[in-house]
Amino acid sequence: MTEIPEHLLARSRERRAALGLGGGEGAAPPAAASSSSGDAGGGAVAPVAAAAAPAPVEAPPPPPPPPYVQAALRRPRVPLYAAPVLALLPVWAFLYFGLLTPKPTELDPQLAEGRDLYAVNCSGCHGAAGEGGTGRPLNEVLKTFPKIEDHLKWVHQGDSALPPGTPYGDPAQGRKAHTGGFGVMPAFAGALTDDQIAAIVRYERVEFGGEDPTAEAAGAEGTATPTTAGH
Repeated sequence: MTEIPEHLLARSRERRAALGLGGGEGAAPPAAASSSSGDAGGGAVAPVAAAAAPAPVEAPPPPPPPPYVQAALRRPRVPLYAAPVLALLPVWAFLYFGLLTPKPTELDPQLAEGRDLYAVNCSGCHGAAGEGGTGRPLNEVLKTFPKIEDHLKWVHQGDSALPPGTPYGDPAQGRKAHTGGFGVMPAFAGALTDDQIAAIVRYERVEFGGEDPTAEAAGAEGTATPTTAGH
């Protein structure tokens, strides 16, 4: 075993002290290395272990997004194919309401006039919808007056001047004037013109009796005249 020169020992101590491994003035000298080859040059110094690298510090996790952001992320997305469908909705609405929906049919002038005159002169007794009240219901007006001439005559004359037991309309129906708890029907001949009475009669027959509005229009003289414009 050979001795390690003093200057090599001093260098080794300085190196260990720089690496923080101890080895100051009072440190014990390292063990001498034995010669394995038998050379006269002396033993080699044992390698010094390298300092351990510091452990990596993990970055803290990012804070969670605000609740409104989380809600937006959870909201279902609109499929791509829905965009053209939504864009075409106004076109479909225009086609449906503009072309497919039937246009409301306006009343012809005589029926429109009869509706307004009925509301003012007749609905108080017969009801706004012809359901009856102090006056008789008009839902069977076509059975009561199969002929429009008889209907016109009844509205012209009323039944106030008729004796009790006079047939009300068609005798086959068995209805009598001044019976059934109904009031007296006034005569409208002096209160309304013949054309106004004709408009009321036709409105009653079409609206409450279900008569075909294109069949006939009541004339001012108690006759039926063909309908013209709008039918």
